[in-house]
Amino acid sequence: MRTQDQHFEGFDAEPEEESRSAHKREAQAIRRLVEEVADLGEQSYASLNLPDDLREALNTARKLRPRSDERRRQLQYAARIQRGYPESDLAEQVRMLGASEKTDPDVMRFEKLRAELISSGIDAVNSLCRLCPQLDRRKLLSLVNKAKAEAKQADDDEQLPRPAARTLFKYVKTEVRKAGIKVPDTLLQSD
Repeated sequence: MRTQDQHFEGFDAEPEEESRSAHKREAQAIRRLVEEVADLGEQSYASLNLPDDLREALNTARKLRPRSDERRRQLQYAARIQRGYPESDLAEQVRMLGASEKTDPDVMRFEKLRAELISSGIDAVNSLCRLCPQLDRRKLLSLVNKAKAEAKQADDDEQLPRPAARTLFKYVKTEVRKAGIKVPDTLLQSD
């Protein structure tokens, strides 16, 4: 017969420590995130706001052969560094960038188009508006001017985030996809 003192809480009680499986899933998620960051294009990677030690580890990983053991170990090291920082910050930055080159093969074309719009200004805006008539020309011109001003300011400090350039990229990508057209090579002259 049981007394009141021997109450069995059973499986309803929350575990005091995180399970090994949960810890492993979290570590794998961080590793995948770090690998995704290492695979980003140059402009997308440069726009991320990363701690210095993490950026240094990722720079080293980006220089190594894609499927080498050295790169795998370097990414594990970068993931270990990332565990010391909030994962949600980096995940949010990557999410705000949009797709990576591996998941969206046209992403580099849109990055080149954005660079061309910023460097050529009104001429590139007019060419794109002729190609894609449903674009809001005023909005596009406003985004280009903001991104251009931001680029001038970022020349002094390359670590500054570039939200206007990111907004321009997203707007152009969305509108061109809605129109169902492919950006011609003539608009992608800045290399």
